[in-house]
Amino acid sequence: MSQSKRGNLMKKKISVIFALLACLCLLASCGQTTDQTYGGKTADDLKTESVGLGTQLAAMSKSDLQKYYKTYATQSSADPDNDELKVYKEMFKNFVDYTPELGEFKGFGDFKVDKAGKNITTTLTMKYSKRDATFVMVFKSYNMAKPTSINFNPVYTLGETMGRAALNCVMGLAIVFVVLIIICLVIYAFNIIPYLQKKHEANKAQESGETAPAAETVEAEPSAEEDSEELIAVISAAISAATGASTDSFVVRSIKRRY
Repeated sequence: MSQSKRGNLMKKKISVIFALLACLCLLASCGQTTDQTYGGKTADDLKTESVGLGTQLAAMSKSDLQKYYKTYATQSSADPDNDELKVYKEMFKNFVDYTPELGEFKGFGDFKVDKAGKNITTTLTMKYSKRDATFVMVFKSYNMAKPTSINFNPVYTLGETMGRAALNCVMGLAIVFVVLIIICLVIYAFNIIPYLQKKHEANKAQESGETAPAAETVEAEPSAEEDSEELIAVISAAISAATGASTDSFVVRSIKRRY
């Protein structure tokens, strides 16, 4: 009997604990509000805005999207300090770039709101025939009237994302290898340049060596003539001193020897 009483008591304690846990869960659920606001707007308000803008954009033709993109691009260039023009320029650019690969618009999917500090981000899934896309709008909590960013991006599978990452990695490695090859060629060129300079100097020296004898023979003749004139002057002076005659009456004739 004592054991059965203890068993009943244990069961009662366990049931009381479970009852308390259930009450706590109920209280917690009652404390949550389903109408949470983000900068004065509810999630339904933000979804209505995203769906409305997304519907207008999805209904536009490619030529209309390009026209609006060019208009906002021109206005943004004329007024670079206007952030709103930049936001809508990027939005239309995204739709122009990505819409052709998505196919026909089918409707809307999930919608969620994320809050991080003062940034409030809404993400709306737009369904197309070929692949889905996300329509993302970013607001500041103190100014929900104008989005600070609007992005439209295709949704890629994990395999496609990994493939793109691998392709980017291969491209990066290829660029690194090309740069290394160019650097090696430049370093090798530094070794060739001194050799070319030495070869050029050797050719120059050889050319100057070939022209040097001709110059020496040309200069040798005047030096011989100068020596003869000096010898004549010495002989004339000696004869003049010995005879007392003037050197003006002396006549010098060259003698050609025949061998």
